[in-house]
Amino acid sequence: METQTRRLAPQDNLLDQLDVEQLGLIRSGLVTVINDDVDVACFEPGDIIGLHRVFGLPCGRLRADDTVEIELVHRDDFMEYINSDPHRQHRFSNYLLTCMGFYEVMLSHYHRQSHVQAPTGFQNVAKGGVMISEGDFADTVYQLISGSADVTVKGVTVGEVLSGEIFGAMAAFTGEKRTATVIAREESQLLAIPKVEFVNLIKAQPEVAVTLLENMSRRIQSLNEQLTEEVAV
Repeated sequence: METQTRRLAPQDNLLDQLDVEQLGLIRSGLVTVINDDVDVACFEPGDIIGLHRVFGLPCGRLRADDTVEIELVHRDDFMEYINSDPHRQHRFSNYLLTCMGFYEVMLSHYHRQSHVQAPTGFQNVAKGGVMISEGDFADTVYQLISGSADVTVKGVTVGEVLSGEIFGAMAAFTGEKRTATVIAREESQLLAIPKVEFVNLIKAQPEVAVTLLENMSRRIQSLNEQLTEEVAV
């Protein structure tokens, strides 16, 4: 993947220094995200800037108060690099999910509303805590960032959710109520994503759908094994 590293002086909008089809990986320095003249976030080394703009999405202004070093790459080269390796696809999908969760947390901080249907963003769940409940309305998809959880139906354990797996998508997509309860087996952290945003992510990054299918296949296999054991008894 061909890249170009540049050192940029302090300025009011770094995007003015980037081609409209360039992404930037921050190597050193800090970049502040400004929306409607309000500082809403800060990017640091390791973060990617320009994602919104290269895909034609609204983007805020990026301010650098000190010199920053940025590694630049063309959008198409970057996506070819990501898609050439399943491991990179998985990590980039997780990066996007994390970004979405971050902005959800920021949005809830600046724009609190009493009628929000379900909390979104990062959530810490204690051992024994309920992540989703059987019979609840479903408008959120989850990814387990760390920890593990048991899946139960009518009080019977029928499966598990492991770190990195996506769950809760089926009911969110079908519009039906939750068919199972998910309970933290240990202290865990999860990322809650509104259904609409998750659908948009799948459209932009089909690799997320592959991960989801892999998760569902593993659970179906586990259920089949349990059913076989029950019949044998």
